[in-house]
Amino acid sequence: MTNGQNEMTEKTAASTHAARAESRRQQVLDAAAVCFRRSGFRGASMSDISALAGMSTGHIYHYFKSKEAIVEAIVERDVQQGLADIDALKGAPDIVQALIDGATDCIIDRGKLSEPALILEILAEASRNPTITGVMGECERSIRRSLLDALEIGRRQGSVAADAEIEVACTMLMLIFDGITVQSVTNPLFDREVIMQQLGLLLNRLLRPDGGKTTP
Repeated sequence: MTNGQNEMTEKTAASTHAARAESRRQQVLDAAAVCFRRSGFRGASMSDISALAGMSTGHIYHYFKSKEAIVEAIVERDVQQGLADIDALKGAPDIVQALIDGATDCIIDRGKLSEPALILEILAEASRNPTITGVMGECERSIRRSLLDALEIGRRQGSVAADAEIEVACTMLMLIFDGITVQSVTNPLFDREVIMQQLGLLLNRLLRPDGGKTTP
C-alpha cells in the first residue's frame, strides 16, 4: 500500500471514529434530557443516564466530566439550533413575516419548543448553580446578537420600521418567546389558535412601519 493510500485509510478511519464518538455523545444527551425532564437535574443520577443511554457510567465520563457538562452540551445544542433558525430568517424577503411563521410553527408543533419542560428544569438549576447561570447567560447573549442582526436586516429591507428601537424590540421578542415556552408547560388553558392570532398582530404592531396598519 502506498503512502497516499495509507494516509487516505487513516483519514477515513479517523473520520469514522469521530462520527461514532459524536453519535455516542448525542446518545448520552438524548438520554440525559429524558432523565432531567423526568427526575429533575438533581434527582437524575449518572447511573440513570447510563442505563437509559445503554452504556456504562465510565463510558459517559469519557465524553462528559459531570452532569453540569451534560447540561452545558444540551444547552449548546439547543442554541445552535436556535442560531440556525435565526440565520434562516436573515435570508427571508420579509423578516417580520418569517418571525411570525416560525413562531406559529413552534406553537402548532409544541415539540419544536425546545423541550419546554427541560428548559424550565435547566432554568431552575441556573437560579442556584453559578456554572449553569454562566452557560445560560452566554447562550442568551449569542441568541440576542443574532436576533439583533436579523432585525437590522429587516430594517434595511423595509419590513422593520426605520425608527424601530430594535434593542427594545429584541428584548420584547425574547420575552414573548420565553413566555410561550413557559405557558405551553404550565398553563392548562394554553390556546394555540388564540396565541397564533394575537402573536401575528403583536409582532406586526411592534416591528412594522406604521405599526403594521397597512399590512394585509
